[in-house]
Amino acid sequence: MLTMSEEDYKKLHPVLSEVTKTYVDLYTNRPNEENREKLIKLEALLHEKLETIQKAKNEQ
Repeated sequence: MLTMSEEDYKKLHPVLSEVTKTYVDLYTNRPNEENREKLIKLEALLHEKLETIQKAKNEQ
């Protein structure tokens, strides 16, 4: 089975990489409520952008 380095994954899947990072940060920073709220907003924005990209890709 082939495995991909973290850097390769980031290059091939930049949006998914950011979503993953946001989820990790969200739960890592859970004690800091202000950071958590900012990360939740960022997560929503990333999901919106991902949906926009997927729609544009499907229209082509």
